[in-house]
Amino acid sequence: MPFESSSPSSSHQTTYPITFLVVGGAGLACALALRRVGHRVTVLERMERSAARGGNGVRVPPNLSKILFHWGLRDVLMSKASITTKLVFMRYESGELLGEHVWDAELLEETQGLFLMLSHSELYDVLYDTATKLGAEVHFNAEVVKVDVPGHSVVLSSGERLSGDVLIGADSEHGQCRTAVLGRRDLGTPTGLAVYDTLIPMAFVSEFDTKVSEESWQFAAFGRGKGVVAYRIRRSEEIALQLYAADVADGGCYEDGPSIDLPCITRDHEISEKLGRAVHGARRATRIPVRQYADLEDWVSDDGRLVLIGEAAHPFPPSTIQGTAMAVEDGAVLAKLFSHLSSEDQIDSFLYAFQEIRQSRVRDVREAELAGIFTITADGPEAAARDASMRAKAAKRINVLEGEGSTESAWEEYGVVFGYNCEDEADEWWVQWGRLRQRALEVHESEPSL
Repeated sequence: MPFESSSPSSSHQTTYPITFLVVGGAGLACALALRRVGHRVTVLERMERSAARGGNGVRVPPNLSKILFHWGLRDVLMSKASITTKLVFMRYESGELLGEHVWDAELLEETQGLFLMLSHSELYDVLYDTATKLGAEVHFNAEVVKVDVPGHSVVLSSGERLSGDVLIGADSEHGQCRTAVLGRRDLGTPTGLAVYDTLIPMAFVSEFDTKVSEESWQFAAFGRGKGVVAYRIRRSEEIALQLYAADVADGGCYEDGPSIDLPCITRDHEISEKLGRAVHGARRATRIPVRQYADLEDWVSDDGRLVLIGEAAHPFPPSTIQGTAMAVEDGAVLAKLFSHLSSEDQIDSFLYAFQEIRQSRVRDVREAELAGIFTITADGPEAAARDASMRAKAAKRINVLEGEGSTESAWEEYGVVFGYNCEDEADEWWVQWGRLRQRALEVHESEPSL
């Protein structure tokens, strides 16, 4: 059954509290998780809080919401979010409805979570408020300009030096921490695509389709070199829209803010009339290039206690379903492991255990998310076959992702992704390996020296 509690469940508490210094506001969830198990945490955010909160949409899949529910945040999230139960598919150029897929209720129940949609600022506020109430310190306008890995410290632009027992890099793929671990800045490989992330007031989409009267949908439009994902946020006052299309400039990140007028990218003669009218009501969009990054062999620095999480460890394509979820899973696993900390000798083994648990999971999910972008922007025989299959199933009034085939196999894989319980994985590692290692260490220390 799904978690129903609105108060934090009991968690194993460390008997050896240490200090974690988290570089990057994206590590708020990690800070919250570490405070839940008794460690001291300071978060360094380079921007002001208003800028760090963001404003566009974020999807919270079941594997993420289940963690937040377990942390006692169900009620506050449900007061802000919409629950999605349906996927609606359309052609970008013609507006033709290809079909619908209703989420399997049993599948969702087995995940112990829900699929939620809300704004990034709402999710940020929930994490910030909870983390600080639990005692985490968050410093804004604290830009890290140097990471001293052997010294377990960082230097701020103000000249101030701060230190901790463990440094956590959560400062994105372009941050100081990833550079420190890799030994160079990693710019990734361009795919030729970018996401244009924006909001549309509901007033501009009220005539788009009768389905916008339903709060429970997610919408996807397949196009030739373009694709759209959209969903309701802020209690249905706005539509979050992400357009995937050809990249038009160099650089670009969320911190740059809105800079693109969406009609300049969509072109009226290439987009359906209804979708085009909605796009003309869009606010300026933020452009973020879609890049591919090679997997890092190590997320833990070999010359000190610096561990990477989230985008710093594994950059995800922007605006995908699982990018935020993987970062929160990272924090949850790290905290679970360090809840068992009883001596300094365990720190390094816990950091490498975190890497071991997370790397294959993140690699598989990231590959699927990147493939999803290429799917909605695809052209050619495979895209035509996909659309024809959806039309045929829609004509029979069945879910368009049911049956056999590559698209349907991807749907089945969602059950595996959504049903994953990262905290259980950390518990299993402790039972199978961590506890045995600790007992062996205790026995060795208790033996009389010769």
